[in-house]
Amino acid sequence: MVQRSRPKPELEDFQKMQHPRKTARRLAAIAFSVATALSASTVRAGLMDESLFGPSNDERIAEWSKAPEKKLRWGDWDSLQLVARDGGSKGNSHPVVLDPAQLAKALSSIEGKPFKDTKPVFSQAEVKRFAPAIVAALAKASPDQELVFVSTGQHAWTGLVAPVLGNAGRIFYADGKLNLIFGMLHSDFPLTQGNRDGGSVATRPDVKISFGSRTAPSKDVQIIGVKEGEAQLVRSDWIAISIGTGAPAATAAPSATSKPAAPSASDPGTDAFYSKQEGRLKALQRLRDQGLITDAEFQAKRAQIIKDL
Repeated sequence: MVQRSRPKPELEDFQKMQHPRKTARRLAAIAFSVATALSASTVRAGLMDESLFGPSNDERIAEWSKAPEKKLRWGDWDSLQLVARDGGSKGNSHPVVLDPAQLAKALSSIEGKPFKDTKPVFSQAEVKRFAPAIVAALAKASPDQELVFVSTGQHAWTGLVAPVLGNAGRIFYADGKLNLIFGMLHSDFPLTQGNRDGGSVATRPDVKISFGSRTAPSKDVQIIGVKEGEAQLVRSDWIAISIGTGAPAATAAPSATSKPAAPSASDPGTDAFYSKQEGRLKALQRLRDQGLITDAEFQAKRAQIIKDL
């Protein structure tokens, strides 16, 4: 009978040492994969740049308000920019002071059909990021300007492996309505990766951003309407939402439970008129306190409101 020879004591010790080393290497590889996925997902959505390694959203908007001719950016894709008004006969009622809560509610309420199912167009993270920026931008826009935007988020589901989809389009305010024209709806945006200079480059640089147009409808974009409130579907890619001006609840879009507005609100001799002007002044004060408008802009607009009294 042949007996197996046992390994030498030195070899046994060496083999025992290899097991924890292999385990440590496996754990390190798993941790690296998770960190890479997390970094990629957050950079695509503009979240890492916004919350962990950059200024807060309010700080970013306040800094941009000092030079509104520049593009306001969150990460690699998400952005907002004032541009010359697109063609078409419909004019803009800019500049305008909108209530951030009402605007956020309007964005949250928009529904579209990017594929077979109807889904909210914007995720809550997108609404939180863009609503105050849109308010600040429209307060600075001229009648000949409008906004173009790119906004990305997780829509199908959330998590490290959830796809990041993006919207792109135009925003302007006219005839008491917030108008949004979409050139892209829940489109797939490429993953980005760091380069040697510390910036980022797209792995699929052939992506072409479409902001839509007032003169021709966008292909493969289907907006359904809003879950609540009042809205007009101008085209399959264009929706106009009743939102009103100023911060008071009395100017919000009417609902089934809201009281009707006083019919003589535009008459300088009524209480409704003065309540409206008070709301305009409060909204203006809040924009200045948040750093969204300069003192000079505040004083000019305040003088105009007081002149109307």
